[in-house]
Amino acid sequence: MGTEDELRARIATLEQELAAERGECAFVARLLEQVTELAPAIFWIVDHDLRIVRTGGAVERILGYPADRFVGKTLQDALAADPATPDPIDRHRRALAGETTSGETEYRRRVLGRSIGPYRNAAGEIVGAIGVSHDITAWRHLERRMVDAQRAESLGVLAGGLAHDFNNLLVAVIGNADLALRELDEGKSGRTAIENIRTAGLRAAELTHQLLAYAGRGGAGTTRIEPALLVEELLRIIASSIPDDVKIHVELPAKLAVRGDPAQLRQVLLNLINNARDALVGRGGEIRIRGSAAHLNGDPDPDDVLTPPVGSYIAIEVADNGPGMDADTRRRVFEPFFSTKQRGHGLGLAAAVGIVRAHGGGIRVSSRPGDGARFVLFWPAAVTAPIATVTAPIARTVLVIDDEDLVRDVVARMVNDLGYTAVTAADGPAGLALVDRVDAVLVDLTMPQMSGTDVVAAVRAKRPELPVVVCSGYDRDNRGPVQADAYLPKPFRIDALERTLAKLLPLRSV
Repeated sequence: MGTEDELRARIATLEQELAAERGECAFVARLLEQVTELAPAIFWIVDHDLRIVRTGGAVERILGYPADRFVGKTLQDALAADPATPDPIDRHRRALAGETTSGETEYRRRVLGRSIGPYRNAAGEIVGAIGVSHDITAWRHLERRMVDAQRAESLGVLAGGLAHDFNNLLVAVIGNADLALRELDEGKSGRTAIENIRTAGLRAAELTHQLLAYAGRGGAGTTRIEPALLVEELLRIIASSIPDDVKIHVELPAKLAVRGDPAQLRQVLLNLINNARDALVGRGGEIRIRGSAAHLNGDPDPDDVLTPPVGSYIAIEVADNGPGMDADTRRRVFEPFFSTKQRGHGLGLAAAVGIVRAHGGGIRVSSRPGDGARFVLFWPAAVTAPIATVTAPIARTVLVIDDEDLVRDVVARMVNDLGYTAVTAADGPAGLALVDRVDAVLVDLTMPQMSGTDVVAAVRAKRPELPVVVCSGYDRDNRGPVQADAYLPKPFRIDALERTLAKLLPLRSV
């Protein structure tokens, strides 16, 4: 009898232990199920006929359909509607042969990192193939953006360096042409040739300005601008080029204002409007130009080409209902020399990125084939009063600081020809030694030993009231806006120099 009681007690103990183990197994199963659902990953099992026998994980969250949608169907059936790239069929067959493979797959517009290997039973026999994928779409998008940003930065440095050197040569070409024309009367022999030289130089200067704008080193003004007035002006100018079957709707409140360089904002908007118009040529449609205030927290958006930092902005949207762009075109549309137009040179939108970057703004683009395109500029909002015009004291002696001999010589001769007295210095330290006996300073921004930014700071510390004009087209060190009294972008005409000096240094009457 005792033996039976002991046996029953032993069986009861074993049943309790088995129930506890079953409870633990159920707990672990539920835990693993929740983990697989929370993680951005999915799994599936197929048999020797490549028929799906089980799926799990965050299938619905990642792929957008129920987890059991393809259970009981073959891989071929599952991939018929939404093919994966590359085709995974061969990898499943290799898994059934005992091989494990890893790689990436693009499926239903997602990028999945996947591993496929043999599925074995308790005896170690291969009874199918098991696959695991995790969603790495966000990582790949971030990686592409980093690559694009690095490529844009390297191209920007190259473009800016070339434009800087070329601008110095153009200062000499255009400056000497202007001086020669001031000495030659109308109808004199050789005047037409010099005028042609000056015209060619000015056209070359337009190209360097586009390169500098792409590099984001073209300099940004701080003028208060009302986009509504700017767009109204642009639409009047280009009205004759808008086809009759293209309608333009503008919703820009008059109260919106931004700060920056009006000419550069005009260039960006003109490029966007012209691109929208070109997308509708031959098919008709509408262009929508809207504006609104926005405060951004600095977080990137998947559609960002250039993410703006934290701050207050005016969002200016230019959208069309044209044919739209595929993902590859959308990624490349801001690259220099990339264009979908037969006669386009691809510098317009590339320059726009540089201009917006120089102003501390952002650009967002969304487009799909057949759905048109939507470009949004985030331009820094005007939150302060317009900067007052500096009233300069009467003066006559101008110090020219530039490390390039050709530039220094021609600018000095231009200053003298305008009725002022020019003194020159080849670098910052030499110029600072002359500051006490001059009435104004013209300084290049990019120089060895001591940059123009440092020179301006030193002049401000030594003689705060002294008018300073920055003459440059390229901020090599990317120091940002310089607190100067005026800015002359290289290459500049003698009449632009004359207006600047007349404003800051009115000549004494003799």
